[in-house]
Amino acid sequence: MPTVTDIPQERKTDEANEAEDELIDRVLLEAASLVPTPGYINGDHYDEWYVEAPAGLLKALAALAAHRKHPALTSRLERFAGPMCLEAFSSSETGLRVCTNPVADEGMPCPDHTPANGSAFGRCNYEKVSYDPYPRMCKDACAEGSDRCAGHDALCRVVKKNGEVCGNANCRTPAHRKVGAA
Repeated sequence: MPTVTDIPQERKTDEANEAEDELIDRVLLEAASLVPTPGYINGDHYDEWYVEAPAGLLKALAALAAHRKHPALTSRLERFAGPMCLEAFSSSETGLRVCTNPVADEGMPCPDHTPANGSAFGRCNYEKVSYDPYPRMCKDACAEGSDRCAGHDALCRVVKKNGEVCGNANCRTPAHRKVGAA
């Protein structure tokens, strides 16, 4: 019966060996920097610590995958190495599903997941949900008959002369109440 050692190996050129060795060294050096980090909640419980893969390691792994001619893995690792939208789609027993569309800057939502598109997902489209420096979608579902959740539906929607939205809860300004009633 043949074994793995009986399979003929292709001879690689010295250049190919050097390039592969360089990629592997790069991956190992990046992996050497990995350290455990406390979780976001209850970081004092060691079972909730995790090891974060830094962008440098993901880029090195992507280069290695490209060298080994694995295009799907290469593109996935390159996407994970940069900033992503990370808007939650759903949470189920099998885990949390998030948007992994690439974006220009950390914390920025992709064009599909801006607050203005919240109603397409059945979420509140309140514009002032601020997660500095980029506004994100409110996580709450829309109140019946509204495009906002119950908490944000009570906020005044009138745009003042200076271009800002009033935003006061149960606004009592007479001019705003007339506009809101119309």
